[in-house]
Amino acid sequence: MDVKKMIWADVPELDKNLKKVQHLMKSQITVKNNEIKSAIFDIFDAGGKMLRPAYLLLFAGFTRLSENEKIALAASVEMLHTATLIHDDVIDKADTRRGVATLSARYGSEIAVYAGDYLFVAVFKLLSKHTVELKNLTKNLGSIERLLGGELGQLNKHFDLEQTLDDYIENISGKTGELFAMASSVALLVDNHPRLANSAYKIGMAIGIAFQIMDDYLDYASDAEILGKPVLEDVRQGIYSAPVLFALQENRELVSEMLLTERFDDFYSFVKNSEALTETKKLAKSYTDTALSLIDKLPKGENREMISEITRQLLERTL
Repeated sequence: MDVKKMIWADVPELDKNLKKVQHLMKSQITVKNNEIKSAIFDIFDAGGKMLRPAYLLLFAGFTRLSENEKIALAASVEMLHTATLIHDDVIDKADTRRGVATLSARYGSEIAVYAGDYLFVAVFKLLSKHTVELKNLTKNLGSIERLLGGELGQLNKHFDLEQTLDDYIENISGKTGELFAMASSVALLVDNHPRLANSAYKIGMAIGIAFQIMDDYLDYASDAEILGKPVLEDVRQGIYSAPVLFALQENRELVSEMLLTERFDDFYSFVKNSEALTETKKLAKSYTDTALSLIDKLPKGENREMISEITRQLLERTL
């Protein structure tokens, strides 16, 4: 189930605005180094789902912001997301992303790091043009700090067989949840709707956590050809996501031994034949249900219905 094709083709107005977001992102890339510029354009064109800017635009429908302001905020969130992906791939030494070669694999880690750094600069330039009040920019900085905190928290837990599901949720709350929460709430903050922004933040956080859990589920439920990234790559690097933690709960002694001795094929078979994936899907559903319950309290209308429908569909995706 291709999320991008599945959703946006049926929502022409949103699809049109997401194309404007992509156009604006490209217009912000004025770096004089052609390799860095090409690297950034490559990842822009790689075909991401554009979920974060889509949620931003939908939640922005509850505001009085102009179309240009909404598009600019959506572009800044997607550029921030892209910057974190580039740096993640450098750190993880990943060769593929979204089914194509990563920037670090294609251009080298030096160009990739510069490209990610440049995108962070482009984000703040765009925000400074369209976020009038300094306090809103400060809140965005807080989100970025929490995002980095999630990455660092995950790094601190590498190869830690004693980590808990609570540790995992805390880390993905920063790593993935924070950017979804920011996307969902920032337009409402800019337009001075603090109570609705608070609700949107909680919704976005629950959606982001569910999204990451499903990503981790698909690492085991799908194969590399379907998913577009090497299966088991995370676990080889000591990143133990929900399926790993549920497998450890089921048979700690055996699973620990397989991981410590790098019997990854045996471990993969164990996960596939255990209850780990069932429990992981249940966990994703619980956060999805939390989000849907909160979405039902948003102002009635087409925007609320679309937010709800997209959130439901994310739980059933295969990509």
